[in-house]
Amino acid sequence: MIKNLLVFGGNGFLGRRICQTAVENGFEVTSLTRSGTAPKAKALWEKKWIDQVKWRQCDVLDPKTYSQYLQNANNVVHSIGILLEDSSYKTQLSGNLAFDAKKLLKWGPNPMKSNPNFTYDVMNRQSALTLAQELTNFQNSASEGGQRKTMTYISADRSFPGIPKGYIESKRAAEVGIMRLEKQLRPILMRPGFMFDELDASVGKLDPRTQIKHLLDFANWGNSWILGRKINCVNQLIRPSVSTQQVSRALIQKIEDPTFEGVVSLEQIIKA
Repeated sequence: MIKNLLVFGGNGFLGRRICQTAVENGFEVTSLTRSGTAPKAKALWEKKWIDQVKWRQCDVLDPKTYSQYLQNANNVVHSIGILLEDSSYKTQLSGNLAFDAKKLLKWGPNPMKSNPNFTYDVMNRQSALTLAQELTNFQNSASEGGQRKTMTYISADRSFPGIPKGYIESKRAAEVGIMRLEKQLRPILMRPGFMFDELDASVGKLDPRTQIKHLLDFANWGNSWILGRKINCVNQLIRPSVSTQQVSRALIQKIEDPTFEGVVSLEQIIKA
């Protein structure tokens, strides 16, 4: 059987690494996004895997724009979501800004005036459940030997200080909805923590995301060596960062294990 992977949000911060890791593991990969464009290569060698991915356009909220791709898809990944109900935070996290925690939580004007779909409920929950439900329509015609298609959802370990509770609530609601379809699909629920990209870290890039990673690493060092990880409330608050490459490796491992389904915790991701 040909290994294939359909990634919704494949040109995003995590999605691009999922596509890369899948290509490197012998998968035929198709990425579906609103723009349908390939991500910009961060290094010359990246062009090799980018050229092997089929970059296509769709609207995840409108199944008619992508149903034809689900027919022969054995594995589907939902890598679409928002941390805040304001699109400007993504630009600031990837920009060259001096770190300012207060500024990073003041992301700018409310985009809801122009984009009513940019909400936790729509982007984190509804888009995932719309995709999962549409995928079940093709389960019988595309399955081989009774195998269920995999539906992987990028959830979250937990919320972050200063982030509205609607973020993690929408993630958990999506998980519950996907698990209800487990008789038709094999659900894989990834729960990463704060993510960074190893390529950015290796070149010493000091964008806000990398600076937050350094702060988390320092906090975890202090919790381990000074507090000995003996205070449970501190352990719950200070969680390790994880690279997009680690998340992608863990995701592919779980997809390739036909016996696995359910939640992949942050600790499991880090060990991958």
